[in-house]
Amino acid sequence: MAPKKQQKKKEAPKKYDYSDIEKGMKLQAESEGTYYAAEVVQVSTSKSRTKAPIKVNFRGYGSAYDEWVGGDRLRSKALKVVQPEKTEKTAKTPLEFNFGYWKIRGLGAVFRMIFEYKEVKYTDNTYETADPWFKEDKPKILEKNVLANLPYLECGSDCVCQTNAILNYLGNKLRLNGGGYKARMKNDELLCEIYDVRNNMIELAYPFKKVYRDKAEQEEGVKKSLASNPFKKFEDTLEKSGTDYFVGKYPCTSDFHIWEMLDQYSIVAGRTGVTDFWDSIPKCKAFYDRFRALPSLSKYFESEAYKYPINNPIANAYIQ
Repeated sequence: MAPKKQQKKKEAPKKYDYSDIEKGMKLQAESEGTYYAAEVVQVSTSKSRTKAPIKVNFRGYGSAYDEWVGGDRLRSKALKVVQPEKTEKTAKTPLEFNFGYWKIRGLGAVFRMIFEYKEVKYTDNTYETADPWFKEDKPKILEKNVLANLPYLECGSDCVCQTNAILNYLGNKLRLNGGGYKARMKNDELLCEIYDVRNNMIELAYPFKKVYRDKAEQEEGVKKSLASNPFKKFEDTLEKSGTDYFVGKYPCTSDFHIWEMLDQYSIVAGRTGVTDFWDSIPKCKAFYDRFRALPSLSKYFESEAYKYPINNPIANAYIQ
């Protein structure tokens, strides 16, 4: 099959200024592809003559051959082409985020890593005690969003609450939701799946979730949870996809949450004397190391934010 010829882009029709063209003026006019000496017989300002406002007489021919023509068929120094006005491109306002969460890693670490990875401007509002949030900032957020909660995210006139809603919002803004509908679907599934793992950490970490009579009993609960291999589905996902990250070649929002949970669980495992945490999930370990080495995240890992408590001390968390 012969290759298709590329169609040339159609040029916008030229606009002409006829203000210097006068009756009796000598010029050249085109007829059947050839330009001939001609004289202006009439200049029309009628709207019906916009495309061909100049009536010419071809020299040596009678008036029966007079013709109305436009600038595209005329040659004269008096004819001017109107240059289109250049429109200045409006520079896009760079994205700027206003983020709020407790002064812990918890769910906040996921967002702080995303901001650093994409090198966007953001304000990190951290709450060490309850009063600044509940008495000062939450009423302000409630005016913008009746679902006000921590974490919250503001960008321009948008105010988003609830973790996965914010992650989807950021994914759209920063192109981190995956390329193509299948990738986006997988990213959504993984965000929900890892939140189950996050909820399990909450069960282990906070006394108001599950009562442990002493530290030994709580550590036994941690060991039992780790033995259940909470990351098996993520190991299987990497095994099946064969990709460096969970949705493809590059990190998506789910990768940040999965990495944070792997890090938190591995820390807890080390504190409770579990030495074989990574043994059953080697692909997750390779992902963990690959993600940890991303150059754009070095600033975060060197920051105080990475050293925040894993869970909230003011809620008497077992795991901090």
